[in-house]
Amino acid sequence: MISRRHLLGASALSTLPLGAAWGQGFPSKQVHLVVPFAAGGTGDVLCRNLQEPLQRLLGQPIVVENRLGAGGTVGTQYVKNAAPDGHTLLQVGNSTVTTALMRKNAGYDPIKDFASVALVATTPMVLLTNPVIPANNVAELIAYAKARPRGLEYASAGRGSLGHLTNELFNQMAGLEMVYVPYQGSSQATNAALTGEVKMVITTPSDAINGLVATGRLKMLGVTSPQRSPLLPNIPAIAETLPGFNVLAWFGLAAPAGTPADVLARLNGAVNQAVSEPALQTKLAGLGMTPKPSPAKAFADMWANDQTIWTKVMQQANLQPE
Repeated sequence: MISRRHLLGASALSTLPLGAAWGQGFPSKQVHLVVPFAAGGTGDVLCRNLQEPLQRLLGQPIVVENRLGAGGTVGTQYVKNAAPDGHTLLQVGNSTVTTALMRKNAGYDPIKDFASVALVATTPMVLLTNPVIPANNVAELIAYAKARPRGLEYASAGRGSLGHLTNELFNQMAGLEMVYVPYQGSSQATNAALTGEVKMVITTPSDAINGLVATGRLKMLGVTSPQRSPLLPNIPAIAETLPGFNVLAWFGLAAPAGTPADVLARLNGAVNQAVSEPALQTKLAGLGMTPKPSPAKAFADMWANDQTIWTKVMQQANLQPE
């Protein structure tokens, strides 16, 4: 289990230049970035964009390895059980936390079994509705849904997904009762809103979604970030109607618990330097992401905060682990 002192030490060291005398001898061989989902997903694309700058900065080959299965738990358990030497890292996101909360036997504890390496990027989610709903902003949507208890269906990429829990948080803060319809993946959930099988979905943005909104086939009523996103400046933040509403999809890297502090610091410094390079920032912006170089401690706090938020949402929604 990684201690607070361990995290703070790694965070402080990460501010040193890469040439400093920490992490000497690391890496001594190729570094594996394990993605617990299929190739082509957001986390996979993110890791493949990190390959070249990390290889250059660390001086060893970077191998992206997809180990999918069981909602991401197969790859996650693999890294949990890997040698804690920094040569096997896990691509992590909100689902690393939510899956452990929603499953009785996820096989890992996101806080105890992993050491924070670095946050790479964040992105807000977007609230989409089918045009049949006569609401043109979040306030009108809330009024429409309140007048029709359990008369509005919403989709997500699956039970316990970030979209599911974010919509539950929206319901709780707005005082709404909606009907949840789970789907297998975000594309299916978005398509359900598009065809009218459901009337609403909260999901991550994409060029494809922007195109559907531009042609009037979907309405985009809000973003889940605390302020408007610079990538979608004309879309209001949900927080403008529901003060305090704040959900960001985040993506980063973690190592097995017990990885030495100097190794974590070297990795954090390398990732932060890579994310600060203009070429990678341009690629991340193209994916709808905001680059977020930061200390390891700040990233660890984000994990813990997510766990607290979603535990409360689950309890209020009476969602039990399965």
